[in-house]
Amino acid sequence: MASSVITETLRSVTSTKIRELKKQREQYEISKGKILRDAKAAASDLKCTNLLLREVCREAGIRFVDEGLLGPDTQASATATCKRRDQQLFLCQAEKDPALAPSLIQDIEQEVLEHFELKSVRHEHAELFSELATEWLSCSEESKSSPVTTGTMDDSSFETIGRKEMHEQRAQWESVVFSKSNVDVSHIKNYLQKLFNSNKVVSNAFRTVQNATRSEALSMWRDTVLFDVDNLKTTIQSLLKSDLLSEEKAAIVKSFKSNDEVLQEVADVLTMRMASLETWQWSTVNGAITVSQRRQLNGKYRVFMDEDILDALLLHAIGMKWAVHFRHQFLTFFHSPAWMTPGTRVPKHDQDRRTYYLGQDSVSHGTAETIRRSQYERDYFMTQLPDSEPDGVRGYGDEDDQATSPSRKSPLETKQSLLHLLITEALTARHLRPTVPHAVIRSDFHWFGPSLPHEIISAVLEFLGMPEEWLHFFRKFLQAPMRFGQDGPDGQSQVRQTGVPMSHALSDVFGEVILFIMDFAVNRATAGSYLYRLHDDFWFWGTQDLCERGWEAMTEFASTMGIRFNKEKTGSVVFAERNMALHIDVSNSSDLDSDGHQPITKVAQLPEGEVRWGFLRLHPAATRFVIDQTMVDEHIAELRLQLSHCTSIFSYVQAYNAYLARFFSNNFGMPSYAFGPQHIDNMIDTFAKIQRAIFPSGNVTEYLAQLARDRFGVEDIPDGVWYWPVRMGGLELCNPMAPLFCMRETLRQTPEQILTEQLEEEESAYESAKVRFGRSNSKELRDARLTAGLSTAAVGEDFMSKEEFMRYREERSVYLGNAYQVLLSIPQEYEISETSNITSWLNALPVSSRNSKPSAGIVRSFGSMQPYWKWVLAVYGAQIVKKYGSLQMVDATQVPLGVVSVMQSGRVRWQG
Repeated sequence: MASSVITETLRSVTSTKIRELKKQREQYEISKGKILRDAKAAASDLKCTNLLLREVCREAGIRFVDEGLLGPDTQASATATCKRRDQQLFLCQAEKDPALAPSLIQDIEQEVLEHFELKSVRHEHAELFSELATEWLSCSEESKSSPVTTGTMDDSSFETIGRKEMHEQRAQWESVVFSKSNVDVSHIKNYLQKLFNSNKVVSNAFRTVQNATRSEALSMWRDTVLFDVDNLKTTIQSLLKSDLLSEEKAAIVKSFKSNDEVLQEVADVLTMRMASLETWQWSTVNGAITVSQRRQLNGKYRVFMDEDILDALLLHAIGMKWAVHFRHQFLTFFHSPAWMTPGTRVPKHDQDRRTYYLGQDSVSHGTAETIRRSQYERDYFMTQLPDSEPDGVRGYGDEDDQATSPSRKSPLETKQSLLHLLITEALTARHLRPTVPHAVIRSDFHWFGPSLPHEIISAVLEFLGMPEEWLHFFRKFLQAPMRFGQDGPDGQSQVRQTGVPMSHALSDVFGEVILFIMDFAVNRATAGSYLYRLHDDFWFWGTQDLCERGWEAMTEFASTMGIRFNKEKTGSVVFAERNMALHIDVSNSSDLDSDGHQPITKVAQLPEGEVRWGFLRLHPAATRFVIDQTMVDEHIAELRLQLSHCTSIFSYVQAYNAYLARFFSNNFGMPSYAFGPQHIDNMIDTFAKIQRAIFPSGNVTEYLAQLARDRFGVEDIPDGVWYWPVRMGGLELCNPMAPLFCMRETLRQTPEQILTEQLEEEESAYESAKVRFGRSNSKELRDARLTAGLSTAAVGEDFMSKEEFMRYREERSVYLGNAYQVLLSIPQEYEISETSNITSWLNALPVSSRNSKPSAGIVRSFGSMQPYWKWVLAVYGAQIVKKYGSLQMVDATQVPLGVVSVMQSGRVRWQG
């Protein structure tokens, strides 16, 4: 109901503004017509121009010279006031001064007439913008009342009952979730005992986690002030960051935040429920909770529960408490001696020799190894769990996931960084050890959330110190009675027997607690190597032998826990031995087979399959990812289908942006120095291919202009209108190729060149150190030897060899560390320069547009604008100013900008 009330309010606001706008436009046109007729009847050109200028000044609130000098101008900007004052002065002078050319009067007249016409054009555009907003609002409401769209001639298989794959995935989901798992709990307990009691160091560190969990469980169970108004506001804000609630229930929960009395009532109820947690049960309708399927852009369907709001708030608050607890406990364990660290430890004798020859060579920051460990802890270790309760749950890296905390990367950003890291590590390994095979493993678990056995969850939590009263509550949470909404209120309901519900904080806790076991198992099996994991999506790399040991540990874990790997996403690559300096051209390499793969002998101990992510396939010959064009072709057909079901122009732009500018861009992989310039070139070529496929006889702006022409009768819309910021009267269509071209301008070096350049700098540093050592006198050398704690026999008169100097580069070299950091980074976008025209356009903007936020689009401060908006301004600014007289195409008070903003904030719900 709240959602429909909001929609009706938006519709009312829009209708009112449109009526007022039409009235103002009619009044203006009548007034303009009278002014032009009076001016035409004037006795002379000078009188005509004077009359026109007087009306313009009156409209702008600028006093005319013959009206006296008392009182300030009322509304006009300083720039407009100066301009009109100057024109008044020139006309006064022209009355007396015969030397003033008549062309000056004609120029002023022409400029004022143009002002009248431009205002008419802006009125017309404001009306179009309002009609577009109304169309979007109306179509959105229709789609909610009739959520399934019938097929078109181009898509005869799009039926009212939904897609075939939706029903197939539901059947598969039901077969898993409503069937009890068959697992050996005693085997799991033995596995855990063996892993966490392997030695005294590990058992002591783990006992700290167990004791802290028992203490937290007791404290939270007795907590009578878990909910007050302030805590509840935090819980609501955190819950809204998830995708759990339906739009209607999310609107209701949002409304709670503005009323402290309502919040207090809700807090009281939740406190009572918390006090009787041992008897808690799910709130149901007709004995079950409604569940529904939501389609993701990748074609997969997820099942969401439409649970009671009070249940959602209670469970989320409890889940966030446990999430924060376990994140902090696992981080403590990570920093303990129980967690092995990777890398080669520099022997004391070697370190002492380096101190003697190089001075205090105690580099501890800026090396590849220190960067690696810091990034792993910050971005990949238990990052599904929040640092604090306000952070909220994290998404899974989908195209429309939002960042959950300003201090942490979003899941999608973290995934993109992982791809950069994978290639950087491969490049670095082949640079340092060209004759040692380097391998990569990628996998995830098949239907991890829905297939997680409840017995496993209980066993692991119990091992971690969770008492029985909490385990009992968790079992009731997991065993929810459910019914699909599409089956109707009398449809069959069933109780969940396996798996965890979607988008719940407690579900994240259970999943991460279990996967932490795998993290540690791999750490022990590989003597400290990192398993890079984003929830159940995990990657591992290193020497071939290391990867075999890591994969063996992962396989044992999966078998013990009763879960299995997803074959579609499981694979490995072993890079061939080669000289790192060799540049391989993927398109011309004779080493590739007909599918663009390098023939590689698969090792039996590593998983079969390719290493993929999104639309990318890891190319073993070129040490980079390539775009799978077959997958692109499949999604071009899907994009065409989704766009064909957009019934308003605004929704078309929103879907286009979400699919092309976000979904495709994200799944092509964010450019980086590790990916090199060739990856950007491939992205550009692929986007061009998509555009040609969707618009074979034109482009997106031509198509949108044709829609506007057919529906609203508006002609000659400049291309820039579609790309212009909404708050200025545009539709904010995204051009995904613009940032790529700007990045390509700054990305000149290949990854190999970056590594080679740093190697040359390090070799130069060796020669410099050798010269410094040679200049040292005997006393300085003796002092250096004593400082290093070395005997005379341990050092020689000659400087250390280059081979010894270059040893331990990952652990000691800041030069390699610099190259490593550069390869991980994203190229800066080339920024368009500010021209005199751009400066004048921006200075003419209303003062209210003065906004220094980089995300605000086009603003008066050119330097604070994002590179993309600088590009839009440079490309389309001239045509916008020519057509509308200003960068601001509409008066913000006349059009429903707020309505459009509300509509834009909603997630795109895809057909099917």
